[in-house]
Amino acid sequence: MNRIYIILAFLLVSASSFAQTSEDATVELSATVQVTPPRITLQWKRNSFYTPSYYIYKKTKTATAWSTSIAMLPSTDSTFVDSLVVADSAYEYQVLAYVGSTVDASGYIYAGIRNPAIHNRGTLLLIVDSTFTDSCKTEIARMMSDLSGDGWQIIRHDFARTTTDAAIKAVITNDNATNTNVKAVLLLGHVAVPYSGDLNPDGHPDHLGAWPADVYYGVIPSTWTDATINDVSAGYPANRNIPGDGKWDQTTIPSASILQVSRIDFNDMPAFSATEVQMMRSYLNKDHTYKMDSLVMRHRGIISDNFGFFSGEAFAANSWRNFAPMVSKDSLTVVGSSLIISSLAASTYQWAYGCGGGTFTSAGGIGNTTDFASNPINGIFTMIFGSYLGDWNVQNNFLRAPLCSSTPALTSCWAGRPNWFLHHMALGENIGYGALLTQNNSGVLYGPSNYGAKWVHVALMGDLSLRTDYIKPPTNFVVTTAFHKGATLSWTASPDPAVIGYYVYRADSAYGYFKRLNSTMITATTWVDFSGTSSLKYYMVRPVKLQSTPSGTYYNLGVGVTDSATVSYGPLDVAAIVPAINLSVFPNPAQNNLNVVVSVDVPAVATMYMINETGQKFNAATKQLNAGDNHYSVNIANMPPGVYSLIVNTGQNTTVKKWVKL
Repeated sequence: MNRIYIILAFLLVSASSFAQTSEDATVELSATVQVTPPRITLQWKRNSFYTPSYYIYKKTKTATAWSTSIAMLPSTDSTFVDSLVVADSAYEYQVLAYVGSTVDASGYIYAGIRNPAIHNRGTLLLIVDSTFTDSCKTEIARMMSDLSGDGWQIIRHDFARTTTDAAIKAVITNDNATNTNVKAVLLLGHVAVPYSGDLNPDGHPDHLGAWPADVYYGVIPSTWTDATINDVSAGYPANRNIPGDGKWDQTTIPSASILQVSRIDFNDMPAFSATEVQMMRSYLNKDHTYKMDSLVMRHRGIISDNFGFFSGEAFAANSWRNFAPMVSKDSLTVVGSSLIISSLAASTYQWAYGCGGGTFTSAGGIGNTTDFASNPINGIFTMIFGSYLGDWNVQNNFLRAPLCSSTPALTSCWAGRPNWFLHHMALGENIGYGALLTQNNSGVLYGPSNYGAKWVHVALMGDLSLRTDYIKPPTNFVVTTAFHKGATLSWTASPDPAVIGYYVYRADSAYGYFKRLNSTMITATTWVDFSGTSSLKYYMVRPVKLQSTPSGTYYNLGVGVTDSATVSYGPLDVAAIVPAINLSVFPNPAQNNLNVVVSVDVPAVATMYMINETGQKFNAATKQLNAGDNHYSVNIANMPPGVYSLIVNTGQNTTVKKWVKL
């Protein structure tokens, strides 16, 4: 029998054990950037409790290992300037504070200079509890439009609550095998809750057994068994796990999860006067309002730490480490015991963290589920930690309670065992991206991982697609057509004065892949689609804003507005059109291979080559470009380190993109 016994006196001691407060276990990072010359300046709050040396590491977003340290700074320093960067790119940094040979604090930031917009986020599988198929029909349809407008392709399945987790997983597995770029699973309602393992990450012997394990839906391929665990010691019957009972054996995820997973579930929450259907409607309404940038919400964080250091673990470090890159270290408010709910009732905070000794329905120094039912919760992203409450599939569960509020609390996670890492959100990633990183993190890439790393209980409550920054959409979007004249698109500009332009997209289905039509951003509020295959077309326009955050700048795309029409195209005079070129490269910096995407409006022949700072030419080639995105991979392993320019010339237009060879 595979049991995991936790004795509190021998809990895993983090490297931060010398720190005085949970905040001392973190390096609170932010960044300022400049375009010319390109420069990223990291900044942090110096630690006042000890005198560490700061080691700085750097990598690309998708790299699975850090470089050797690029700098070592004394305790008196609180800034680092990185000049080996290029504009229109972003870099991930790790800053570790060493006292001797011990890491006593850590910080992470994804910092960039005009980081490119994310146009396509992949395919999202929307798994709907059929309880809501009709009762929330309008709200679900609107959510699907919002998801599509944010770059997701959607495949929807509706299941009865009696459908087993194995049957649902089989459908997800098939979708992943038969569709391209499947990235996420959003569970809407009380669809089957997988249970797995023999674990008690909160350390209580009466809580040892199977826990809810939504990550089961994201681990593909994998083998999950129900044959070895035989443990009925738990005080709560749902945690008891015996062979053949439909609860899985695995405590650690059997392989890396490949899909983001989250759940919006209001089942069995009688502390709230509203019905389950009413709470679902309320949630989907406030979710939409937030994505339309129609909420008055201050970008700041609030923290209530009622544990401090707990046998060497700094649970509340999840707040300082994650919040600083998103709202800045100077926009964090620390409140005492029993004040966080009243503070959220009185004012708005985008991020909130609270921890304290817990039950299924409460956390010491925070409150209980009834407090959430009787107070407005003016926050978007909540992180909570305490015993028992991370086991969320129980009546009036405290972790799910913020989402039941009629005010705009939209996500919740059990952050402390293990630690969560969400810093990519500061440059436009969705919260599901950070949840997936957290589920797969063993402590090698991001540390300290804390107790329970890679266990099956790590879960996100709420809409995984949510981001930190949204833009008011354009209005009055209309598509008009005429025989053999294509389609003319027009719209009223976004009321956001910081919008700098628009991208236009076209799809063959309402929730399918929307292909970008303009390779470069336009500032006009009209567009003519003059080429394609005559048929029913779906069009979308999205506003663009150069968003500034405490992690730098990025091109932020608002949720798109859509219209459709049956389009008839006439003959196209390609020779009369000057192809506009959009050029992107990744990763940047690169070491062995550089991926290049060249986007053009119409077919063209182009010469491509690279030059270094002395003008030496590399990798010259002639390419036939098709309309749309053209993908190439260039072997750069033997090129000397330094700054290079990639040049693409069609004879009519020339585009240059700088990149760095490590």
